[in-house]
Amino acid sequence: MENTDEFDSHRSRLEQLRDSYLEKLPGRLDRMEYLVMAIPVDGDYREDGGKLRSSLNTIYQEAHKIAGAAGSLGLLPTSRAAKQMLGMVDAWFDASAEDPVSKQEAILALVRAMRDVEITSEPELGSVALSGSRSIHIVEEDDLVAGEILHWLEEAGFDARVFMSATVYGDTFEILPPPDLIIMNISFGDDACAGPRIIRFLKQKLGNLPPVVFLSARDDMDTRLDALRAGASRYLTQPVRQNELVDVARDYADIERAPAFRVLMVDDDEAVLAVNQLVLERAGLEVRTVVDPKKALEAAKAFEPDVVILDVLMPEVSGIELAAILRQDRFFDPIPILFLTSDAHPDQKVMSAALGGDDYINKPFDPDYLLTTIFARARRSRRLRELLRQSQTTGIRP
Repeated sequence: MENTDEFDSHRSRLEQLRDSYLEKLPGRLDRMEYLVMAIPVDGDYREDGGKLRSSLNTIYQEAHKIAGAAGSLGLLPTSRAAKQMLGMVDAWFDASAEDPVSKQEAILALVRAMRDVEITSEPELGSVALSGSRSIHIVEEDDLVAGEILHWLEEAGFDARVFMSATVYGDTFEILPPPDLIIMNISFGDDACAGPRIIRFLKQKLGNLPPVVFLSARDDMDTRLDALRAGASRYLTQPVRQNELVDVARDYADIERAPAFRVLMVDDDEAVLAVNQLVLERAGLEVRTVVDPKKALEAAKAFEPDVVILDVLMPEVSGIELAAILRQDRFFDPIPILFLTSDAHPDQKVMSAALGGDDYINKPFDPDYLLTTIFARARRSRRLRELLRQSQTTGIRP
């Protein structure tokens, strides 16, 4: 587990990044104010003019950067104001009674309001940090089944422990050494859904939990749905095969022996990249960052990532265009592509999905949500590529 000194070091680094950003923010706002003042709203104003559209596009890109970076660093009012500016620029050409000068003045007021920077929260590191202890809790009331699972896991080199009562496990979980994985039956005694109920209780009480694998002799939709809503990472129907269970354990609790998942991040904002890289590396991921999107294809080929994370709005090459280019190479077909953006425009979501995106996460984001998404996507990506390699070797389709 991460010790206090390591956490303090990561926290200190994150605070340094915020302090550095705060030093540069006035200059960025000066540039933003200049750009807004330069919007051509004089007597020659034309809504179909190329100069107007170019001016608004530049302002949009600057606001996009501030919205993402400020939110990640705990400057939430600044981030919200930048997002509001995105909406104003996006709606510039909508039918409105406002004249161009009034629109310009409204945007300018937002820029000036952002100068009163308020730190409303500490930057979040996320709590999904990997221990690699190979520790597994087995919660199963059938002593024969529990003993068999314990034997399989210990034989595979895991440190496993059995708990016969779901209720007792829920009551004592806080004082136990935290596991890397919980394997729990769905039903205990007359309670057909005791397992999911206990996990929901622990999540409400403690927040985040390790991955949970539910076991059940039932394979109906209602039971699976109950497990999913309780936060199941996997659902295995009984009788469970030894190789199936050990493979799942290796996915979630064999961190030290398995190569770290590799994440390629592409964003033209260095502040956002630095914060995200710190969060991801703290969780045990290997990260490669690229500021220039034109260099991303070369970096992806050299790095061979398990997951690619792209900013949507970048100069010269957008994240959506970059995703389409990556998907043209068959090597990148099974690799998940996640989009991070300050803009939640529906058209962009549709376009990103159509051109090969797998998920769309708005900035500022919850670090735990991002990390959980990355790990889930990376596991599937690595497993799929392994199956593809096996099929190429054996000639059998996965």
